[in-house]
Amino acid sequence: MTVSIHDRHHAGKLLAEKLEPLIQGKDCLILAIPRGGVIVGDEIARNLGLPLDVVIAKKITPPDYPEYAIGSVTFDGVLFYGQNWSKYSEDSRFQEEVDKKKAEVTRQIQAYRGHTNYALQGKTILLVDDGIATGATVSVILKWLEKKNPESVILATPVIPFTTHEIIKRFGIKIVSLEIPMTFSSVGQFYRKFDQIPDQIVLNILAKHRK
Repeated sequence: MTVSIHDRHHAGKLLAEKLEPLIQGKDCLILAIPRGGVIVGDEIARNLGLPLDVVIAKKITPPDYPEYAIGSVTFDGVLFYGQNWSKYSEDSRFQEEVDKKKAEVTRQIQAYRGHTNYALQGKTILLVDDGIATGATVSVILKWLEKKNPESVILATPVIPFTTHEIIKRFGIKIVSLEIPMTFSSVGQFYRKFDQIPDQIVLNILAKHRK
């Protein structure tokens, strides 16, 4: 497989080219998923002259299996149930896990943007990440967005595996991607450079967009 994406900045530029004809005349807002999605979203924002904000969700994991995501949650309690949710959700410690993740999301949103108020009604939302694997995080954000009454939602991501693409399609949104691979092991394999993003870089980008 040939890797065609240099880094997140390059991915953002390529996505902006694909998005430009889709957003003409629309009132658009980019909602980027930290941290890497903010780098991609910032490039799209700069290339298309759009405002940038962030949205966050957390994966829910069973108490004894911290690496195994069975769903996801937003700060205000919107839940996405993965296929093994019912197997673990009867555990007496499970609600504690959900509450802990909700609190973590709230803390992060407060740190990044100062409040949890979103005014999205009537807007075209460009939901941006630097790559999607299982789709658990994106799925709960899409459920959350349905409650915010946007005009429409476009998911923009450099890479999304074919199986996840088919799951996300069920939300009835447009998906704009650079790569939709049939075989997939990790998002990073589709980038030449896929480094860790320090929190301060995200904060600096968001501060710039608030000016």
